[in-house]
Amino acid sequence: MNSAIAIISDFGLKDHYVGTVHGIIHDVAPEAKVIDVTHFVKPFDVVDGALKLKWSFRYFPAGTIFLCLVDPDPSAESVIVTTENYFLVCPNNGIGSLMFEEEPPEAVHRITAEHYFVNRRRAGNFRSRDQLVPIAAELSRLQTASHLGEEMDLKQLKRFKLPEPQPIGNNVYEAIVLDVDYFGNLILNATGDMGLPKATEINGVKITKSQESFSGVKRGELFISLNPENHVQIVAYMSNAAKLLKATRGTKVKLYY
Repeated sequence: MNSAIAIISDFGLKDHYVGTVHGIIHDVAPEAKVIDVTHFVKPFDVVDGALKLKWSFRYFPAGTIFLCLVDPDPSAESVIVTTENYFLVCPNNGIGSLMFEEEPPEAVHRITAEHYFVNRRRAGNFRSRDQLVPIAAELSRLQTASHLGEEMDLKQLKRFKLPEPQPIGNNVYEAIVLDVDYFGNLILNATGDMGLPKATEINGVKITKSQESFSGVKRGELFISLNPENHVQIVAYMSNAAKLLKATRGTKVKLYY
């Protein structure tokens, strides 16, 4: 039985790369279901890729292979990570870090089955497509990483942690913008587990409207809410909060609880 292959990349859609990724998968494993999670990770941005994986993996069925094609470091080994419910095919650059906080890795294999690579003489020039993609396709057929690589110590798996909001006063925390989504909403590193802040301050602008739903909000009005993945967000209804507040990822935000 072939697993679904869910792809996260920074390829965009202007060029032919996404199409050739699909072509390789369908050539190797024509029965595999291929799902494009996103191809608009910021170029070479492992943190952005890790966030997109963290926010999407739980909505996929057990057995799904996540093919993460964000590869800024050519020295990072190509690996297959096995968790209780999923596989992750990726460079060993930390892109699975945030997913692993909820879905811990159980094994990791260094990919060595070079006979599956395409464009073998030039595969190192574009290993995302020419190495990782055919391996993910073979994995969907085999359902095990043991024939595709050598098992490594889990301690060799690169991981990172996101910073947490820091207390700076009585019920006041300093957070940062983690992500700016397509709508210009500012996604923060604070979650609804802390509750919804009563107010925020960012780039000198204080926002005091705080509610979970969008009801009763005027067009262009700034307010605090929770995004679908339970992160605090700053929204400008039917507008673009990032542009209005001149904020990007990493911008500091005060949260008042």
